[in-house]
Amino acid sequence: MNSIKKIFWISLAIKLIIAAVLPLTGDEAYYWVWSKHMQLSYYDHPPFVAWLYWLGGPFAEWFPGSVRWPGVILGHMTLTMWLLLLAPYLNFEQRRIWLWLALLSPLVGGSGIVVTPDLPLMFFYALSLWFFFIWAKNPERKVSLGFGIAMGLGFSSKYMMVLFGLSLFPVVVMDAKLRRDLISQLPWLILGCALGMLPVLLWNYLHDFQSFKFQATHGLGRKKWKPSWTIEYILAQIGLIFPLVLYWAIRAGRRLPRAFHFIAWTPVLFFLLTTARGYAEANWPIAAYPAIFALAASWYPVNSRSLISTALIWAGLMAFMLTVILTRPNWTRDYKFREFHQFDAITEVARDLDPLYTRSYQMAAKLSFDLKRPVYKLRGMNRKDFFDFLEESEPKSNVYYLAVEKSDSLPLNYKSAGHQEVEVIPVDNQYEIRKVVVQ
Repeated sequence: MNSIKKIFWISLAIKLIIAAVLPLTGDEAYYWVWSKHMQLSYYDHPPFVAWLYWLGGPFAEWFPGSVRWPGVILGHMTLTMWLLLLAPYLNFEQRRIWLWLALLSPLVGGSGIVVTPDLPLMFFYALSLWFFFIWAKNPERKVSLGFGIAMGLGFSSKYMMVLFGLSLFPVVVMDAKLRRDLISQLPWLILGCALGMLPVLLWNYLHDFQSFKFQATHGLGRKKWKPSWTIEYILAQIGLIFPLVLYWAIRAGRRLPRAFHFIAWTPVLFFLLTTARGYAEANWPIAAYPAIFALAASWYPVNSRSLISTALIWAGLMAFMLTVILTRPNWTRDYKFREFHQFDAITEVARDLDPLYTRSYQMAAKLSFDLKRPVYKLRGMNRKDFFDFLEESEPKSNVYYLAVEKSDSLPLNYKSAGHQEVEVIPVDNQYEIRKVVVQ
């Protein structure tokens, strides 16, 4: 067994173990709740991540975090797809460098353990690129159909799959043969895409295209630009890609086919432009990172020791993050780490309180997962989400409990309907649970 295969299988085993013992975040628990209410698609995102959690349901009987395992395995298969993609262009040592970069990158490597829509998105990004290279050489009907289905399934994973088509469009336009092939095979490509994204299309058609409308304006509806949006995004990308890796990728030149360059930089530049209209999350261009690492590996000087220093820094950072998440020191309460334990105090206080409602979808989902009973967000409280589509999110009993932040107020429509807060049960400095009686 060569070193790449050893690294691949050992890292998969490590991921599965960590995923099993790591608590779910609020967002992960939210996707798990979706798997308990299987639908064609959902208001916030397409359905593929819910399918993964549905498959992982039986594993949760062993360790709660094992519900992630199907997603972790699919995410690890993304590495396989990229190794296949890079085999014709990079030598063995360069592919091994790429694998280390992908595994130890805090965002790409870390996201292989935390199961979100990014995992299936990245897999189908890689699968679609693999189909593209086959299609470019042999644009037959079956290949075109498979290529389209792969892109459609990527869209059924996360709407950001549209950036894949945007990335490759210039590559096709600049090549006369590919332009002709695209025109001749366009019906089969469209058919394949439609099949792959059929659940999303049907759900949106039946729900007045609410999901498309939400995503079209999500985070990008601001009229006034804040320089901090752009500055924070640029600094985040430099930090997450890592300065040395970014330098290697920029220096790569034309060592890899043009498609790799457009796949690498288009999402990063696209979200840079969106910072003129709103705040862009650091992880949004994550699908571009494997291609950036490929460019970096293609230029990296084999005799250099800079890879070792980069790997040690990333490995140390990931070990530190894992230790902090599992040990829960007090100082982490105000940082991103808190997502794994953010609602633990509420869970302890609320064990015997039923029916229980919450202020947010993350809180409702995390309490549902930890308490092993349904907990719903109060319909109409905070931004619209999946819970607002459930009848159970509106209280039917005359007495119920509501977990909120101390600054929250009961929505006006509930107050006008005779809902009155009669008791406050303290939780901690941020949260409390209120007993509500319907007069």
